Amino acid sequence: MIESFAAVIMVKMKKKKTPKNSNKKHKKAKERKENIIILGSFIVFIAAAAYLFYFVNISYSNEDAAAVVNGEKITIEELNWWYAISVSPEYRDVATKQDFLMLSLIPQKVLMQEAEKENIKASEEEIEQLLGIFIIENGLTLDEFEKNLESSGLTINDVKKSFKTRAVILNLLENANIDFIEEEGKNLFFDENDDAFQGYIDTLIGNSDIEIFPENIEKLVLRSFEETSDEICSEEKPVIRLYTTSSCQICRESGRVFQDLVINFIINGSIEARHWSLDTGDNLLTLKKENGVPKEEVALFKKYSPNNLVPVVVLGCKYKRVGKFGIEEQDEFKAILKTLTGG
Repeated sequence: MIESFAAVIMVKMKKKKTPKNSNKKHKKAKERKENIIILGSFIVFIAAAAYLFYFVNISYSNEDAAAVVNGEKITIEELNWWYAISVSPEYRDVATKQDFLMLSLIPQKVLMQEAEKENIKASEEEIEQLLGIFIIENGLTLDEFEKNLESSGLTINDVKKSFKTRAVILNLLENANIDFIEEEGKNLFFDENDDAFQGYIDTLIGNSDIEIFPENIEKLVLRSFEETSDEICSEEKPVIRLYTTSSCQICRESGRVFQDLVINFIINGSIEARHWSLDTGDNLLTLKKENGVPKEEVALFKKYSPNNLVPVVVLGCKYKRVGKFGIEEQDEFKAILKTLTGG
């Protein structure tokens, strides 16, 4: 997702006094920046943030669940979908999936359950109106908006689903006489100092049975990469490799995405990375112009791409992907790197 696609919402978490029996997760949360940056057409809820950290039950079972709220499951697939549409890639180190689940998706689930109890819905007209305001406020035409969506692997129906959720919750809050702030025509913000809003959502969450399954959220699930059955290469730190050629069109995008993803890992010293252009013999991640690909690197390329196809990404000799490597694969790539580096 790119910035022209979505308005940036800065959410100021309401400060709460930490109880003496707060767990480590809450202490860690307090050390985070107070400003959580969320993008997209997703309503961000500021009220229940700290509350959730010490009133939920952390469980360790239920294989495909990220959480269970009042008996209703939030699946890992559902979490991944909402996270992808709501949090821009460049901010995912600030707002992790577990942060997002706690701060946004669980409160959303609780509010949607309350809307269902009260039979509150949203009309197509309301959804289209919110979508139209969003597009106009971001200075886009519908065609530009759809192109931006396509570049992010999303469709207009994905966004409409998000706006439908927003419209339902806006109707629920209006029905409960909870005011929202209109900023430049955007119905996106709720007043963190509004006692009515705070009390309303605190009551709903306080009366809810919520279980979190953190081991499922962090579990490595391979979709586009595959395990090689090899052990991690016997190097001081994992070496992450990309093999391309200068004549390969899709390699150019793969190279850009690869470089953007590995740069922070290189800076913090947790990995080494190489991007070999096989026909020019140059490692494109160095300032120096190399004159040839080392024999051991050529051997690795042939081992993991026996048909000599490019691009090829090889992660620590343990995981590989043959074929286009783009933004759709970046979350999986980061998850694998965290597994390899123990981060």
